[in-house]
Amino acid sequence: MAAAKLKKIVFVCTGNTCRSPMAEYLLKQALKKKKLRGFKVVSAGVSAKKGDTMNPKSAQVLTENGIETGKFLSAPITEKLLKEAFIFVCMTEKHSDFLMDMRWNVLRKSGAEEVENNVYSFAELVGYDVPDPYGKDIEAYRYVYRLLEGGMYALIDKLNLRAYALPPTKKAVEKASTPPKKRGRPKKV
Repeated sequence: MAAAKLKKIVFVCTGNTCRSPMAEYLLKQALKKKKLRGFKVVSAGVSAKKGDTMNPKSAQVLTENGIETGKFLSAPITEKLLKEAFIFVCMTEKHSDFLMDMRWNVLRKSGAEEVENNVYSFAELVGYDVPDPYGKDIEAYRYVYRLLEGGMYALIDKLNLRAYALPPTKKAVEKASTPPKKRGRPKKV
């Protein structure tokens, strides 16, 4: 699948080391479970330093829940990202307000006559902001994980991601239409 066809969903927090990386991995997992293809899920921070690693407590909580993080490196919001992202999901209303202004200024500067809003807060989609666990104990990170995990399927529904997903692959369709193998002993005749 060509990268150009993928719709980029960006989770945004402050430093891109705690909340938004957890949200990134959780949405990837949820999309896989729902068999929704055609999305590239990433995260970034409004004050992130490029190349910082994920907070060890965020990584620990993801690992505790069976999610491998690989080598995560933080990323700042860039003009390119502001122009190409399909949807931004911010951890708080404050992030959302800041990012909307930032995006509007970048797009207007590049000559856009109208700017469609594609910036949402987690609260707007799910009903609550996601607090920053930075500097707190591991239980704060577990709490944030539960908030994020609890909102992922609602987020998929509110953003109507099914409507934007690519159709299933030929292999997936064939697998779904193949009847399951019969199990057990053969009947005696």
